Amino acid sequence: MQLLLIGYTPGPANIYSLAMSLRHGRREASIMWLGLLAGFSTAVFCMATLTHFIGMAFGEYIIYLKYLGAAYILYLAYKIYTSHKTAEAANKDCSFQSGMIVQLTNAKMLLFDLTVFSTFVLPYSNRFIDLLEVGAWLLIAGPGANLVWLLAGSYLRKFFMNYGRQIDIVSSVALLFCAIYIIL
Repeated sequence: MQLLLIGYTPGPANIYSLAMSLRHGRREASIMWLGLLAGFSTAVFCMATLTHFIGMAFGEYIIYLKYLGAAYILYLAYKIYTSHKTAEAANKDCSFQSGMIVQLTNAKMLLFDLTVFSTFVLPYSNRFIDLLEVGAWLLIAGPGANLVWLLAGSYLRKFFMNYGRQIDIVSSVALLFCAIYIIL
């Protein structure tokens, strides 16, 4: 249950899903979501492999990843805050590639995966297949949550179209808090 709660709380990919859905609608944001799914799947496989080979020793390097992740989240906050663009430029932000990049650089997700693998799998099994099985279940907590946020945005789109600037500000502040939370 804790895994689902962590996955569904606001984080970079969830806020990005909401913002893209509000800005572009469900259809265009769905293409971006496929990028999130591909990025998440790739990252989970890489983290499972990394956890398998490095094991618990990787924990000492997490401190460096969190600062890099926090910096990226601040960059996302800035991009959303300054997102008054033409329609053509805005559509570049809502693509398969942008979704994949957001997910591959999502510090919350990478740290979450590492924590799950090192806490719930390695103490009981060091088999690579066990890490991959748990990684497959993580799709519910990651891309599943992104899809929920995307759908929420698509249903709220008409209401929020009148308050686009306020949405950008709130989204940016939420990402700022995510970055602060990671650092602390």
